[in-house]
Amino acid sequence: MSNFFVRNLLFCAVIAAVFNACKDDSNLAIPPPIVAQNYTESFDNFQEAYNNGWRTNNKSTPFGRKWYDVAEAPNFGSVNYVAIYYPEWEQAQFTLDSAQFPNTPFPGRYWQNAYGSQRASNGYAATSIASASVIGIGAPLSKFNISNWLISPETLLQNGDKIIFYTYSKGLCRLQLWLNTSNTLNVGMGAFGSGDFTIKLLDIDSTYARVETNPSIAFPTEWTRFEAEVTGLEKPVKGRFAFRHFLEDQLPIKISTIDPNNIDTIYTQIHKSVIGIDEVTYKSEH
Repeated sequence: MSNFFVRNLLFCAVIAAVFNACKDDSNLAIPPPIVAQNYTESFDNFQEAYNNGWRTNNKSTPFGRKWYDVAEAPNFGSVNYVAIYYPEWEQAQFTLDSAQFPNTPFPGRYWQNAYGSQRASNGYAATSIASASVIGIGAPLSKFNISNWLISPETLLQNGDKIIFYTYSKGLCRLQLWLNTSNTLNVGMGAFGSGDFTIKLLDIDSTYARVETNPSIAFPTEWTRFEAEVTGLEKPVKGRFAFRHFLEDQLPIKISTIDPNNIDTIYTQIHKSVIGIDEVTYKSEH
């Protein structure tokens, strides 16, 4: 190979290196745009919501139990002869079949219809003070604490995104909305921890106001729309948000002084504490 040819190869290599060094490749350092995530969960079927990634975690103390609210003279041919109060978030129940009570109406335990459902009147997620043991353990005045979590699927969280939902309760209630940027299901230990859920976006009725005394700030008794904006993130991150039904240091429910064995008294008071969540939307405009 001649020296002239070698010199030309070297010259071309130098020119190519200089040319490449002068290219504007700053665009390579810019991360690609993150695809916005949008979805709505209607809870028309709680098993389907579970399949979509929703999870529950009840940290109430003392831990609750199922209450089977059965008609006094059930018609086992009716699909609605029993309603269940679960110790966790679950499918809302149907109102017990009024055809079973020809003489007197069932005493005030009617389940609210869903805010929006194309499939059934009970198409929403619900829980109650049955999350804890509410009739006392040990001393008659033992208090209970509710900390019952309904946790979203893995979600791409970005500042400015919106979480929109509808909720109601007929009695004393408190609902929080939290963010978890670690993408775990860790809600901490006991009724007062929050684990990896470290950013609180909403705290509805944190003062435990009651409708009878302060209706303007009490928990809504009819379906009401709430909206929260995702904030506090350094960058977009895969994580989760969660609703927490939260009540602190509550006294046991009152048992009938006329008939301590009147289970209807317990059912009625539990029912008044039912809280529902429906039409949860995660909305991103990025």
